Amino acid sequence: MPRTKVFPPGEVNLATQLRYFRKKLALSQAEMAEKLGVSISLYTKLEVAAITTNSRRIDRFATALHTTPEFLQFGTGTEYPAGDPANLPRLTDEMLTKILTLASDPEIQAASQKISDSTGRTPVQTMVMLIKAMVLGDN
Repeated sequence: MPRTKVFPPGEVNLATQLRYFRKKLALSQAEMAEKLGVSISLYTKLEVAAITTNSRRIDRFATALHTTPEFLQFGTGTEYPAGDPANLPRLTDEMLTKILTLASDPEIQAASQKISDSTGRTPVQTMVMLIKAMVLGDN
């Protein structure tokens, strides 16, 4: 059985942050695992720091929790850079349909890649920015 890494009191790390978000969202470990798209077994090991994970997975977790990878791993920066999810406007079915249509459009995908190449943003960040501007009318 893997040994749990013991951190000094008050040290912030992925395990403590996952537990923090799970409790803040009032989720069980199984519900949190589902929210993050991993098995309950993997999630439990991450929460008790029995294992570590890669940066791609941390990026996915941060996106699912509406936070930044830095905040999720180290507790630094802003917890909710886009605002607390509880206060964000909800997307309508019409908006979701439009988002899915735009995201699958080859022209939008090509524009997203071109902008990503010139700005240093990831293609996903650029796609989100473009779709947000088109759907919500943000600049």
